[in-house]
Amino acid sequence: MSLLFSKTTLGSLTLQNRLVMSPMTRNRATGNIPNELMAQYYAQRASAGLIITEGTSPSPNGLGYPRIPGIFSAAQVAGWKRVTDAVHAQGAKMFIQFMHCGRTASVTDRKSTRLNSSH
Repeated sequence: MSLLFSKTTLGSLTLQNRLVMSPMTRNRATGNIPNELMAQYYAQRASAGLIITEGTSPSPNGLGYPRIPGIFSAAQVAGWKRVTDAVHAQGAKMFIQFMHCGRTASVTDRKSTRLNSSH
């Protein structure tokens, strides 16, 4: 077996191989909630040892694009649990990529009001 496909460790995690899937923005989180389509997408790629998720907003004011997932509400956490359960069932591990869009965030993608630059 080649080294690439051999088990390895990353800190305290044991990975099924040395392949890592890099983050790719999919814009499939309707209402910013991870869903079944996302669970299927990530599970289909779980032959990698480690998957790094698409950019995920840690707060409502970090949303900057339509349909990007968040992880700041109970529904979003439950959605990510469905996704990670599907990936773990295939033997892979997942890391979340936190992404805050900062000043480029559009007010139309957020429920909160935009702060002006003087704040």
